[in-house]
Amino acid sequence: MSDTVTMTHPDLPDQPITVPAASTGHYQASGWQVVDEASETGSASTRRRTKKGTDG
Repeated sequence: MSDTVTMTHPDLPDQPITVPAASTGHYQASGWQVVDEASETGSASTRRRTKKGTDG
């Protein structure tokens, strides 16, 4: 796990911040949301959701 987390705020969508992972609760209480980096980068787990094999 990373020591830092990227977060965004609904009122500041184009201004992501990087904060210590231990501080996410503090920022979430102020409206910040943790960025799901796997969905933004097209990680392997996202790409593997395709149909496998030669069915049909």
